Amino acid sequence: MDLNGKRILIVKLRYIGDTLSIVPVVENLKRVSPGSRLDVLVNRGTEPVVIHHPSIDHTWVYDYGLSKKLGYRSIRYQVDLIKSLRSVRYDVVIDFTHGDRAALICFLTGAPVRVTHCHAGTLSQRLMNRFVDSDPAAGHIVDHQLASLRVLGLEGFEPTLSLHVPGPVRRSVDRRVGRAGLSDDCPWVAVHPGARGELRRWRSERFAELIERLRSDVSVSVLLLGGPGEEDVLEEVQARLERPAELCSSDMSLLELGELLRRCSLFIGNDSAPGHLAAAAGCPTVSLFGPTFPHMWRPLAPQGQVLFKDPPCCGCRQEACTRSEAWCMDLIGVDEVWDCAMRILKPEAL
Repeated sequence: MDLNGKRILIVKLRYIGDTLSIVPVVENLKRVSPGSRLDVLVNRGTEPVVIHHPSIDHTWVYDYGLSKKLGYRSIRYQVDLIKSLRSVRYDVVIDFTHGDRAALICFLTGAPVRVTHCHAGTLSQRLMNRFVDSDPAAGHIVDHQLASLRVLGLEGFEPTLSLHVPGPVRRSVDRRVGRAGLSDDCPWVAVHPGARGELRRWRSERFAELIERLRSDVSVSVLLLGGPGEEDVLEEVQARLERPAELCSSDMSLLELGELLRRCSLFIGNDSAPGHLAAAAGCPTVSLFGPTFPHMWRPLAPQGQVLFKDPPCCGCRQEACTRSEAWCMDLIGVDEVWDCAMRILKPEAL
């Protein structure tokens, strides 16, 4: 299928890391079909990681919270959104959400070619008309999504990933770095002890122990980072340190965080959005996995180390742990994380 001159919409109504995972699809589509118009539809709050990408012509933002409410305002919002989408007259829509809501939106765009996965829900099976036949659990989510392009007759994909930050955001980070007094004389190590679910978190005392070892043996500046609602987690780590982190923040925007990570020598954290931001920014990562599979979700960093103990219950719903005596994140030791960090910070010493 010749996509040059075509109007394409990619739909991913998920979380921040999921939204970043469509960037390789965007970049490959633009590379093989530079004459196409390429738009994306993503959840509100995730759009900063794609809205400045030069390969994306327009970013639609879906207000999931408003759409779920009852009443005239919600109905009006959804009707107006569909009208706006239909006015573009898309030729192709590709859905990576695999949920009924996204399938209905894709159908209502009026696009004649509607692509999803063959394992998507019943409504997707009825409303979409091109189906990707690949095992979503067999490889990385990016490889799985790139396989959708084969349905359109495209080949030769590259798992590229990038984060685009505008000048005002870079200058904002310059000021924050200046206030913190961070020096280029030693490596900056970003540590993110939070995660969307508690069962994905390595213990605060272990992060603190690791930080003290890094300071003692490598002489690094520590950037203790989190997002909204993770203030308590950062405080737990700070309370166990001999001196506070050189920079501690839970109030940075997504793009400020990404730009700061671009300047770091290493990111260490749990399976969560900042790890994917670090990878997109080109920062080496050490990622700790427990209840999720790293072969599917690891950050696509230029240098990426993963620690994972492959518990038999991996893939659980992460609502509660039934194996408290052998909690999957507790199986990861400080020495192991230290060794991974040294492979990046001091490879010549190994």
